[in-house]
Amino acid sequence: MDIEVNNPQADILATTKNRVLMHCGVGIGKSHCIGIVSYDFAVNNPEVRGFIAANTYSQLSKSTLDRVFTVWDELFNIKKGIHYVVDTIPPKSFKKQGAALKSYENTISFDNGAMIFTASLDNYKVIDGTEFGWACLDETKDTKEEAVKEVIVARLRQIGMLVDDAGVIYKTSMIEGKLKRNEWTYIRDGNYYIDNNSQKKIKGYNPLYIFTSPAKIKWLSAWFKLDDNADEIVKSIYSKVSYYKKETEDSLVIIASSYHNEHNLSSGYIENLKLDLGHNSTLIDMLIYGSPFGKSGGEFYSAFDRDKHLTKIIPNPKASVHISFDFNVVPYITMTLWQVEQIEGRFKIKCFAELCLQGPKNNIESLCREADMKFGHLFKNGVYYYGDYSGKNGQTMTSEFKNHYEVVDKLFYKYLHNGSDRVIVNPNVMKRRNFINKLLSGGFPIDLEIDIDCKEMRGDMEHLQEGADGNKAKKRIQDKTRGISYEEHGHTSDSMDYLLCSLFEGYFKNA
Repeated sequence: MDIEVNNPQADILATTKNRVLMHCGVGIGKSHCIGIVSYDFAVNNPEVRGFIAANTYSQLSKSTLDRVFTVWDELFNIKKGIHYVVDTIPPKSFKKQGAALKSYENTISFDNGAMIFTASLDNYKVIDGTEFGWACLDETKDTKEEAVKEVIVARLRQIGMLVDDAGVIYKTSMIEGKLKRNEWTYIRDGNYYIDNNSQKKIKGYNPLYIFTSPAKIKWLSAWFKLDDNADEIVKSIYSKVSYYKKETEDSLVIIASSYHNEHNLSSGYIENLKLDLGHNSTLIDMLIYGSPFGKSGGEFYSAFDRDKHLTKIIPNPKASVHISFDFNVVPYITMTLWQVEQIEGRFKIKCFAELCLQGPKNNIESLCREADMKFGHLFKNGVYYYGDYSGKNGQTMTSEFKNHYEVVDKLFYKYLHNGSDRVIVNPNVMKRRNFINKLLSGGFPIDLEIDIDCKEMRGDMEHLQEGADGNKAKKRIQDKTRGISYEEHGHTSDSMDYLLCSLFEGYFKNA
């Protein structure tokens, strides 16, 4: 059957990667893709149960499933009440795949025995106990990270499909035949099969499709490494012809503009949308071109500009090093490393590296030793240190050291001098926010750059939000396994704040 789709949709439909992200402009046809993908699995792999979810029940029922049912009807002549039923016990004439369910609420049952579970992810805990073999998530920009990573991915484990290196999918019946004929050999250590003739690797196939309209979501960006490929993305998406396509061993990312589906949109839709957006370039970049980097509003560092402030930095081998600390130990303990130059009356301050050590090395001694091992050749030019003032508190760390900075003084003694300690009382958060945003926007003779590989710092600068109280909105994570809670982000940027407010104290006080 020939089905007309646009090029980004075709890439999504053709892939056999286990993790798929379609992050595109509005009107690109994401729900249309869900309809085709779900039909394909239900018809060709009915013994494997599927899952379709959106962020809210209203979104699921009125948008996602409404479009999916339309696709089944119009493209494949699959009729509700005849070929499938929703939220009800399937007729006796329907074929059964596996054991019957206790309840068929939030279940789509097909006449060939296929089943698709549905759910809204605003109440994702109800999914616990459900198991499925493939999943399609709609508008994931509004979904919590833990809903996807801790619940959806954990339930995405039903055995039933395998895929080889060439992208060929094998169903359960085919797998059994291959094994009986000794055509495959199971490799226990890697949990995969080897085709004895072609030597192709065959591994489990439980695909997760994530469809979302554009948004600047840190966890989604980190998962699919969007920030790491920012230059390539920006070069690809602002076109009616090209778009961004990135394949790795196990993932596919598609970022495309609304123009790729313009022929299926009402006449003048995109241009009228631009007018409605007031020609706001940031909103247009996100909603029409699919950019994951536009400002969503409410950023703590609102003046940060990735084109201006992110670059590749090579440290000056003859310049002294300025280091700054944040002493949270979960999820990591932090040191950022900087150099400062003065050129033609302007200060150039550059963050060339970050160290974020997780357990068991998340302590000040390990942090300093790691820094010395990696950057001691630069430290010989002299070291200045800054950081959280609470590190000077008199809490007993060991019998030898009373506070964090005593450890710094001992381990870095050969690099320090009388003026090395530049730790000041922690500045007011709102005042330092205003100062740093003014600095970033060019309000002082200070140019700031951050190395593109400083991923935690880069993430803080782009994604950290301002709370209702004007402070940093640091999301707290509950780790039930360890019985602790901690602030997930904001630690590298805190270290930056301490350094900038101390190093440029005169500007800060008069900001």
